[in-house]
Amino acid sequence: MTIPSSSQNLGPPIAVFRGRPIDAPTWVFVFLPGALVITVFFLYGAILAVTTYQQHGPALAIARSQAWFLFAAILFLLLAAYLIYRVLISLQRFLVFESGFQQRSFFLRVKFYRWAEISGISSSATRLTILGRPISTTPVGKIFLSAGKSIDIPRSYQGMPKLINIIKSKLYPLIWPQIKSEILAGRKVNFGRITIKKEGMHISRRAIPWDSITRLFTEGGFLVVELHDNSSHKVPAINIPNLELLLETVNRGYR
Repeated sequence: MTIPSSSQNLGPPIAVFRGRPIDAPTWVFVFLPGALVITVFFLYGAILAVTTYQQHGPALAIARSQAWFLFAAILFLLLAAYLIYRVLISLQRFLVFESGFQQRSFFLRVKFYRWAEISGISSSATRLTILGRPISTTPVGKIFLSAGKSIDIPRSYQGMPKLINIIKSKLYPLIWPQIKSEILAGRKVNFGRITIKKEGMHISRRAIPWDSITRLFTEGGFLVVELHDNSSHKVPAINIPNLELLLETVNRGYR
């Protein structure tokens, strides 16, 4: 897929990110064995039906073979559904333009958004562990609209870290001046579930004064608010839009 020169007047294109294609291991370890099992079930059912029909007639042939045909049909439908699912993932697209982005979702619906319609972005990483040992880390993201809704950036896109960084590089310069003006005016600044005020930080409905906070840092996909009494509060980073700007706000502003 080539990047269009312009889409919905979003300006010149910057990058395109595609859904993950069906890789070789999936073909070798999922689809080929699945097709082989389906073929074996079907052929065994057919052989059983023919031999039983010749010896005992059609009624017993149907009774003995129908379970194998049913198993083959069920496996075929499951394998076909998974194939369609993977094809739809591979057809997903996320196109970044100078003035916004275009997203072709899992169901191939195409939507356009301008940066002015976006209020924030959050990101985190999902870590896969086996027996307590980390195997892989998959980044995930979420875009927050000014209208109040959010758009998930599925992990199925290739180059997710680069995609998230490009969005932040386009969005943060637009959002940061507004945040600074709110700070200078002495007004509260919202970052999802977290609200920054002169008196301190509010997490959901709990108020935490600045003088009770030891430090703020990110760890394991969470924003950790460490307190002087050795307790801490953790908020999932994926639920905090513009996390980097929150930390910058604390460092430059109210803190």
